Amino acid sequence: MCAKGFGQSQPTKTDKLVESAVRYCHKRHPEALDSIFDNLPVNLNQRVVTGILAALQKDIDTLSWFCGYMASEINRSEDNQKPHHPIAELSKTLITSGMEPFTDFMPYPGCRIVILNSEKFEALPPRVQAAVKEAFDVVETSGEEAQRRNEALLRELEV
Repeated sequence: MCAKGFGQSQPTKTDKLVESAVRYCHKRHPEALDSIFDNLPVNLNQRVVTGILAALQKDIDTLSWFCGYMASEINRSEDNQKPHHPIAELSKTLITSGMEPFTDFMPYPGCRIVILNSEKFEALPPRVQAAVKEAFDVVETSGEEAQRRNEALLRELEV
């Protein structure tokens, strides 16, 4: 009789998915991430993303790459060979400046980033703000407009 794992909690489906997703992020394998995210319901996708963010919290390079993936900047493994990934680079700059992805800023499909915490963004050093404004079109929207965009995006992702 095997007592393997007796008395110890077994990893959940979410734990296993997060572990796989984190491994795929480290390998820079967007197609494998697609295979996870394309086959899960939205609420489970959200839990997997939360787990990825927690696991990669101290690995800024991989976390920045993941932001580029989430913004559709990196869709295929070949995209990893490109010398310049503006969203991933901006994400790295924001993260190293103290902003948290999916809390203070959000990578969006279409190679966009939405600043969720404008107060924290405005508190960044002027050189960081200037670099963002120089590299990207900065558009301010009302909370209501942002909410409408979020809802439209969620409808697109649920299809």
